Amino acid sequence: MATSSSRKVLLGALATRLVLIGMLVVIGALVVASVAQAAVSISRAELNGTQLRIEGQASANRTITVDGVAMGTSDGSGRFRIERSGFAAPADCTVDVNDGSATAASARLSGCTVSSSPPPAASATLSSLAVSPTDVVGPDAATGTVILSSAAPSGGLRVDLISDNTAAATVPPSVTVPSGSTRATFAVSTRQVTNAQSAVIIGTVGGDFATERHAIITVWDSFHFANGSIAILPGGNGSGRVTSQPAGIDCAITAGNGSGSCSAFFPVGTVVRLDARPAADSSFLGWRGLPGCFDASKVTVARGTTITCQPGFSLR
Repeated sequence: MATSSSRKVLLGALATRLVLIGMLVVIGALVVASVAQAAVSISRAELNGTQLRIEGQASANRTITVDGVAMGTSDGSGRFRIERSGFAAPADCTVDVNDGSATAASARLSGCTVSSSPPPAASATLSSLAVSPTDVVGPDAATGTVILSSAAPSGGLRVDLISDNTAAATVPPSVTVPSGSTRATFAVSTRQVTNAQSAVIIGTVGGDFATERHAIITVWDSFHFANGSIAILPGGNGSGRVTSQPAGIDCAITAGNGSGSCSAFFPVGTVVRLDARPAADSSFLGWRGLPGCFDASKVTVARGTTITCQPGFSLR
């Protein structure tokens, strides 16, 4: 009887132990399942330049990672807010946000633009962009040239092109530098204009403005391309007369007021001599040093530019 009773006690204790072990296993499985199923929900994900902002809900008091980098912690209720400057935009504008769960939550960043053609990994970069000639009479053409820092990789290197003033000049959408070469040319088409206009020709690689290089072309009408002008600005309270060699200016100044031919056009590059002679009641004080007219005895005419010269006459 004693032996039978002992066996019953042992069997009862063993059964109780097995039940406890089973309960612990079930509880552990539930905990593991709970962790595995925990998920981050994103309510806001945006990128403004390099400023990242992400808000959402996660498990309480967890480290929040973005693409594997710890960037914040959720509070006691699980809410989190991440703000980080200097964040480089992913190529697909998508980030993975996680609180340590088995599966991360993916979020697409508003304000981010997917790069369809990222800059090539090759070492060659856009070194310079030039246009020749830089001054043309529309609609004459010019030639643009892109130059790389080193030879283009296999398959070549494409440079995207744009003009900021298509009313003056246009360019093709892109030009490709052939593999092994360091340069390529492209056509710059211009339009006929009634007044001088400039256009900035811009080149970039892969849409990355950090690679930008540019050149400026000025498109002229035929008259202002070939000529420039000189204008006389009266100075002082006296009177006198200003003439030019070659002829064109014959400006009478009376008590500080000018009349007659006080401005004239001359061919570009012409060196014009100005002579100032005072009236009988006045004295000539000299020329005021203005840009392009520091020496009135030899003023060089510039394309499409008016050079102003100011004589000084004073009453005696």
